[in-house]
Amino acid sequence: MEAIRETEGPFHSYGMPRYAGLNMTKAEFLRWESDDNYVYEFNDGLLEPTTGMRQDENYLLTNLENVFFETASFRSGNRLRAEMDFWVTDKQMRRADVSYFTIEQLQQMQTGQRVVPGFVIEFASESDNERVSLTKRHEYFVAGIQAIWWVYPEFKEVYVYTSPKTVTICTDNDELSAAPVLLDFRLTVEDLFTK
Repeated sequence: MEAIRETEGPFHSYGMPRYAGLNMTKAEFLRWESDDNYVYEFNDGLLEPTTGMRQDENYLLTNLENVFFETASFRSGNRLRAEMDFWVTDKQMRRADVSYFTIEQLQQMQTGQRVVPGFVIEFASESDNERVSLTKRHEYFVAGIQAIWWVYPEFKEVYVYTSPKTVTICTDNDELSAAPVLLDFRLTVEDLFTK
């Protein structure tokens, strides 16, 4: 299947995603590297373009890390990782903007084992559409992820999901929680968006 070439739409400001819709085997994907402006996720043989975290979103990661560095979880060796890939099924690889991994999971990675984070954060971008976002959330919960923050920087809102049917929309001084995964990782929406 030939790659989809798009000149308008959600990807136009990043250039064309040359390999969107390209079909390849999992083995080919694991050896392949993109040479355009996109990071690709793998969905049952098809490449799906995503945009990596932008430089103007770096302050969000800094704010998250500053709070996380004060947690017992961080002191225990657990870590937040940006743009770390993980397989939600044997046929689907996703790359959340921020993922939480325990020290045990980090050690398992070093031995080649696949692990799925317990908590992820996604920063909504212009390349997202609701169908793709909904699909990813369902995949995440099926894979065992227990908490998801879907961050909308444009609106300064965060949707906190603890199941496909349970969401809390947070704004202003609402407190964000990563429970049941990280009990002491808390900050307000205002804290998250402070520059």
